[in-house]
Amino acid sequence: MNTIELIGVSKYYTKSQSPPRRLAAAVCGAEKSADGFLALDNISFSVGRGECVGIIGRNGSGKSTLLRLLSGMTSADRGEIKMRGGVSAMLEPGIGFNPEYSGMENIYLSGALGGRGKKAAREGAAGVMEFAEIPPEFRDMPVKTYSAGMLMRLGFSVMLSDDSDIILVDEALGVGDIRFRAKCYKRFEELKERGRTILFVSHDPDAVRRFCTRAIWLDKGRIRADGGVAEVTSAYMEFCVQPEGSGNAGGGDFVNRYGSAPGSIKSVSATHAAELSGAELGGACKITVAAELPESADLKTAGIAVSIKDRYGLDLCVFRTDRPLKAGRNEITFGFRNRLAPGEYSVSAGLENRATDPISYYEYIEGAAEFKSLNPSGKEIFGLVSLPAEIEYK
Repeated sequence: MNTIELIGVSKYYTKSQSPPRRLAAAVCGAEKSADGFLALDNISFSVGRGECVGIIGRNGSGKSTLLRLLSGMTSADRGEIKMRGGVSAMLEPGIGFNPEYSGMENIYLSGALGGRGKKAAREGAAGVMEFAEIPPEFRDMPVKTYSAGMLMRLGFSVMLSDDSDIILVDEALGVGDIRFRAKCYKRFEELKERGRTILFVSHDPDAVRRFCTRAIWLDKGRIRADGGVAEVTSAYMEFCVQPEGSGNAGGGDFVNRYGSAPGSIKSVSATHAAELSGAELGGACKITVAAELPESADLKTAGIAVSIKDRYGLDLCVFRTDRPLKAGRNEITFGFRNRLAPGEYSVSAGLENRATDPISYYEYIEGAAEFKSLNPSGKEIFGLVSLPAEIEYK
């Protein structure tokens, strides 16, 4: 059964700061006002129980408006929203907190509003404070004295302590140091295993790839893509770095392939010891890219880069050329020692135009080749990479 369902949902806002015009828009509908605009335009999708869906898109695409509708903070002007189960939301720092109440008192208040008994809220408050890493001297002080980071961590911890069926998060994982973010990811994984439904809004495709099982791309209030995380985030990344409507023809068994031309990638291959089916841990291996550039290309700012990605599509190793390419065929080989933990990885290659900021691509192929790391010794490997070290004993 779907826990979230949207059918033809639209939301209008008025841009005018004039009180009479804002009143007219509220009475007549912003869509009938000259100052009105569509924040969401005929949105329809559903989310099943236990799904973790990432919502991506540029600023102004409608991501936060969508979460506000789902959380009940505002209502849709058209369409229907069905939410089956309790909702816990983390949309803005301090939202839902009384600034005059202490951190502990706000935890009790949130628990009461969420339907938890006073005793249960009190018993869980210390754990929430500990997870949020609020110093003891601040726990009984008004939250208006908290820093933005403390307030965000507290709100995030309160949300994660709630046993709601649906969790809505807006960019909250950007708060705190890497250790706190790691704790949050771990707690999210636990909630996913318990069958909670999670909607996670982010500008960062890597965060969506790391955490989500599905992605929805919003653009100018409409759904541009909805599907597998790798495919949707790759298309979004293409959109961010390439002009609209440009691109070499796709094709091939790739996650994605795009580019603005001139120039193209002809082949990508990963090689290692011929007698092995993969690259031995610590062994020598190579990734070779063949690419062509016409005389018209800016050869001084063109470059080739390759990336080895994990199953989430996150970059683990990136190699780039450091001198100009030539017109015609270029065959570049990147040689290195394999230090990746045993497993299967993908290789992406880009023929870069480094004259732009951010870098754009004459051609980019995600999933151009496969890379397999082997550990024939059978020795247990910890971590993502296995690096040699000089160890001193004193």
